[in-house]
Amino acid sequence: MQSAEIDQHLKTLKKTRSHIINALDGTNENSNVVRDIDHLVEYLTTTDHEAITSEYVDRKFRIINGEIQCSLDCFTHAMQALQK
Repeated sequence: MQSAEIDQHLKTLKKTRSHIINALDGTNENSNVVRDIDHLVEYLTTTDHEAITSEYVDRKFRIINGEIQCSLDCFTHAMQALQK
């Protein structure tokens, strides 16, 4: 295999790895979709029903939806990086 071809594969894998890390990043508590889901579940199971507002829950669902979409975009970019 030619050096240039190997370099291209390494570049592709580096790019792919970066996209996957972005999709799975658990180091930023504010953007971690799993943690946000866990917090919302905890909130809904421990808060008095009268104190829970639909506006709050709707906002949290929009945030979670956005985070999932962002992760899907990162995985899509990772897949595209592997295509020749």
